[in-house]
Amino acid sequence: MKLSFKPTPGFVRDMTDGHSVLGLAISTLLYIVCVSGTLAVFYNEFERWEQASELENLNVAASVYQTATEQAIALAKEQKEEFESISFTIPNQDMPRLVVEVGDIERYVAEDGALLGEVEHRWTHFLVYLHYALNLPASIGVILVGLIGVVMSALIVSGLLAHPKIIKDAFSFRLSGSKRLQQVDLHNRLGVWASPFHLAIAITGAFIGLSQVAAFAIAGVFFKGDAEKVEHMLYRDHPVMEENAPEVALPDYAAILAEMDRIAPEQERTRLEVAFPGREGQVAEVWTRVPGRLVWGERYHFNPDGSLIEKEGWSEGDTAKQVYLSTYRLHFGHFSGFPVKIAYFLLGVGMCLLVVSGINIWFVRKRQRGNPAVRLERVWTAQVWGIPFAIALSAITYLIFKLNAAQVFWVVTLLLSVVAALTGTAAKWSMSLRIATILACVGAVAVHIALFAGDAFVRASLVVNSVWILTAAGIAASCLYSRVRQRDSAPVSVGANSVASN
Repeated sequence: MKLSFKPTPGFVRDMTDGHSVLGLAISTLLYIVCVSGTLAVFYNEFERWEQASELENLNVAASVYQTATEQAIALAKEQKEEFESISFTIPNQDMPRLVVEVGDIERYVAEDGALLGEVEHRWTHFLVYLHYALNLPASIGVILVGLIGVVMSALIVSGLLAHPKIIKDAFSFRLSGSKRLQQVDLHNRLGVWASPFHLAIAITGAFIGLSQVAAFAIAGVFFKGDAEKVEHMLYRDHPVMEENAPEVALPDYAAILAEMDRIAPEQERTRLEVAFPGREGQVAEVWTRVPGRLVWGERYHFNPDGSLIEKEGWSEGDTAKQVYLSTYRLHFGHFSGFPVKIAYFLLGVGMCLLVVSGINIWFVRKRQRGNPAVRLERVWTAQVWGIPFAIALSAITYLIFKLNAAQVFWVVTLLLSVVAALTGTAAKWSMSLRIATILACVGAVAVHIALFAGDAFVRASLVVNSVWILTAAGIAASCLYSRVRQRDSAPVSVGANSVASN
């Protein structure tokens, strides 16, 4: 028996209508998530860019951890900071800086173990949290972004189903056609060719955002509402210190790191944490990154004398655990090195264009049917170019004045939307905000150079400043293309008459 599927005109029409309704319903929030996520691919580089002059060194002696622990605990006691653990960011390829954290204190560490300046990644944290939760409280924002991931998955599937000639039109791109044909071809080609990437991002985003809801559901069904039992399916129980536990010597860092060299020499260490440092019952943990695996890492638990208690088993767990622990690196493109980050950035730009072109098609159709949504189109145009402008402006104001980046972003975005609803044209808003975004991107680089001089041209700073400049160059190219299109389509005077030039 031969099975075949040939969509009827009615089915295609229903899929197209459903696709349009879904896209319009979440267009602005989806676009914000896409833009911020595209930049957040480089969040490790952005963290280093914010404090470009800090020491970077991949080789740290065990004695440095000992000295830094003693100084950090002394500082915490001096500042009356409560803490149950002390943790280190072990210098690694993504973050080659030694950082110690105790309570709310977070400091860089010198080569001799002395504490240096405070760690400040507030702008990067704004960017990541914008993508992760739209700067809303986590209990609301993370779930909302997860739901956007669900809708995005539905958009991708419905878009593919609404395109019955998906193979035949795979290479069709009518640059010289009408604006509607250009937008349709851009939307369809990006949607088709990059659909595996888009689906992977949408599904993992939905999974991450809704995992907390799923955990509560699993707890309610299988564990009588005990969410801690669900958490313990993934993580070892956290140690509990007895009240008034006596003071003891700090863990033997040299022995712990030597044991790591013996049992997992090929794994890159990323984090070292000691629970209840200097107290009886203290335990140490070492986090690593497992080569060739998508899971976010592995974790090893040690006694203070350096003997291994157990391995967490994240890289060797059952299929469900492996899938869950692989979603984060797959979503952000943090695997297989820097080339994958570049690919994710470019594909992320394509996803932004996919969202914009999809909404633009709807506006063009409205105009062609004699029912233009003029005010709404102005607002959408102001958001398309105002959102990247607001992100770049927030970087400038943070670097210079340490202003709250989330407040700057949302105030600028909302203000532009309100003003666009009242005045101007879509074309003028498009061009003026593109120019403003170019200036803001270049301005972010100029301010960074003024603050950090030669450190702005090396390592992670070079990557981030290149991203700003390439973004500005891409927008400048779009301005030039728009000017050319406008010139070619302008009416040409012929005697008393005029004809439209194609």
